[in-house]
Amino acid sequence: VSTPVAPSPVPTPGLAKRMKKSKQSLQVTKDLGRWKPADDLLLINAVLQTNDLTSVHLGVKFSCRFNLREIQERWYALLYDPIISKLACQAMRQLHPEAIAAIQSKVLFSKAEEQLLSKVGSASQPTLDTFQELLHKHPDVFYPSRTAKALQLHWQLMKQYYLLDDQT
Repeated sequence: VSTPVAPSPVPTPGLAKRMKKSKQSLQVTKDLGRWKPADDLLLINAVLQTNDLTSVHLGVKFSCRFNLREIQERWYALLYDPIISKLACQAMRQLHPEAIAAIQSKVLFSKAEEQLLSKVGSASQPTLDTFQELLHKHPDVFYPSRTAKALQLHWQLMKQYYLLDDQT
């Protein structure tokens, strides 16, 4: 008669590897639920505009509240995790063109864009033509989906907060 052997307290290496893998896939699944394709597209466009994840965290309104760490993790996952990147790209490709246009209209203004807008004087009463001319003169600076109306609205905000060159 043999005596039963007590299970060892240390898991085998294969078991530890499987547990670690399941935790990683659980994290991927959790992220897939919170990060919508629209959020991913907004994150990518905002980072490309500002080159600053902190600005994106402070200035972009996503579908739910993400803290800075979550935004950083998602950005790095989109860049370096082939599984997440592939799934996110597939989901973003399926977005409706109107949804993409709406997302692109929410993209933050870059420092270069704001510098050009700040040169429009606060005493002047610029028309849409003024901003349309800015768009035509500097197509390399302004985000492709920017409109004269969007520039005018942002300029008015800058004026309100005394961010124009001729204001103190």
